Amino acid sequence: MYISPAEVELRLNIQEAALKKVAQPAPGDRAILLGQLAGTLAIVAFLPNNVAKTVALLLWWAVTFRRVSSRELAMYVAACVFFAAMDIASLKQGIFAFAHPDLFGLPLYEYYMWGFYLLHTKRMIRGTASQPRGIEWAIAVMFAVAFGTIHNPDILLIVTAILLIGWLTLAHQPADLAYFGYMILLGAAIEYTGVWSGQWSYPGHPLGGVPIWFVTLWGGVGMFLRRIVLPFVG
Repeated sequence: MYISPAEVELRLNIQEAALKKVAQPAPGDRAILLGQLAGTLAIVAFLPNNVAKTVALLLWWAVTFRRVSSRELAMYVAACVFFAAMDIASLKQGIFAFAHPDLFGLPLYEYYMWGFYLLHTKRMIRGTASQPRGIEWAIAVMFAVAFGTIHNPDILLIVTAILLIGWLTLAHQPADLAYFGYMILLGAAIEYTGVWSGQWSYPGHPLGGVPIWFVTLWGGVGMFLRRIVLPFVG
C-alpha cells in the first residue's frame, strides 16, 4: 500500500504529539509532587530524631509516589547505595558534617534520601531518555571523583563548574536543561532547610550557611539523572 510523504509526515507529527502529551505530568500530578516535597522538607526539619524521620519519610513517599515500577525501584536502590558512598567519602574530606550521625557519619534517613531525589525529579520532569556518549560517562566519573577527593571548597567549585560547563556544551537539549535546573532548585530547598534547621553544616561559614558549589553538585546530579540513569530506567 502506497503512503505519500505528506501522510508519513502527518503520522509522525501525531505520534510525536502523543509522546509529548504522555511525557508531561498532569497538573494534579505536579501538585502532588510539590506537596510531597513540602512534606519531606517538614519531616527532615521538624521531627525530633533520626528514626522518626526515616519512618515518616518512607511512609510519606509510599503514599505520594503511589505506584513504582520495578525499574524505578532499582534506580532508587542503586542511587541510595551510590550516593551514600559518595556522602561518606565527602565526609572524610571534611566538606560537610551531620549534627546527629548514626552510621559512618550519616544519619539513618540520609541513606534513603538520594533515591527519593532522583525518583521525585524523574516524576516531576519526565521526558524521553537520551543515550549517553562515552565522553559523558567520563565526565560523570570525574565529577564523582571530584566530590570524593577534593576538600578545598574553592577548588571543588572550579573543577566541578568546568566539568559541568563542558557537559552542558555537549548536551543542552530542553530536557537536559529542565533536569539541570529543577535539580538545582530542589537542592536549594533541601540544603537550606537542612542547614537552617540544624541537621547538617558546612565549614567556613559560607553565606547563608550553604557553599555555592551546591549549584554544581545538584546541577551535575540532574545531568547524571537525565543522561546516565534514565536510559536504563526508561
